[in-house]
Amino acid sequence: MEVSKQPPPFQYEQVAAALAAAPGVVIRQKTQSLEVLAQAFDIGYEAQNKYRVHLLPVDKRVKSHPDDPAGWAPTRDELKSLPPFLFAKEESNLFVRMMCANLRPLRMHISVENSTGDVFLINRPFQCGGACCCPMEMDVDAVAAGNMRRIGRVRENFAPYLCKCYSLCCLATGYTDMERALPGGAFEKAYTLRANLACCGRVDNFCAPSICKNDAVYDILDPKGEIVAHLQVTFGGGDCCEACFRADNHYNNYILEFPPHASVDDRMLLLTALFQLEYQFFERKTKEG
Repeated sequence: MEVSKQPPPFQYEQVAAALAAAPGVVIRQKTQSLEVLAQAFDIGYEAQNKYRVHLLPVDKRVKSHPDDPAGWAPTRDELKSLPPFLFAKEESNLFVRMMCANLRPLRMHISVENSTGDVFLINRPFQCGGACCCPMEMDVDAVAAGNMRRIGRVRENFAPYLCKCYSLCCLATGYTDMERALPGGAFEKAYTLRANLACCGRVDNFCAPSICKNDAVYDILDPKGEIVAHLQVTFGGGDCCEACFRADNHYNNYILEFPPHASVDDRMLLLTALFQLEYQFFERKTKEG
């Protein structure tokens, strides 16, 4: 597998150290005007997604439920003013993007902002989804000094099948497992992301994020099923027109909390699970105007 031009050997170590020290990350998808314009005229153009990844400020806290008064509800200006850290860019074929929509195979190149060369590389094969007995998944590798090392994978959890079908179809709740790579090609579950998209579940995420409800909050579970961290999808208000425009066109803002004692590899698996969630539930599935 090819990767882009390699960064200096020390760059991965710097990124790993920053991730290890951070309480979490903030991810903001880049608005792409050409894509919005094309879809406004019912043209099936789909751009390659791009994301900016920032370190979560140490004085900010991820919400544990949508109305958590202690949690951070950043404005657009606060999100834009965060110092640069990483930049994630999708690599995929235009024809495949148009034909496969949110199921499309792709690579996600993650590099240091304003630099060249991958520090992480995500590979996503084409899968129809767990309901079709083909769970969606993403593999993630670390890239250091020109060498690639498999970190693990994130995979849609559809076992037991009938229970997960009921959960997704009737409760609007999906599960994504994060699995560490072990020697010999085996995997070990590290965490599970539980995303309830509506009002069924521990918290009510109906109509969030939007001008009506600023934040949706999803749970990150350990292998025992205990909540150890949260993922917040936030509206990013301040300029209401721009925020509504971005929300209506599925350009999301995420705040990801890292569990205590999570390793750097685990933190990268959590970020990969966020991208899986993004493509599974929030990426356009049809030519929505």
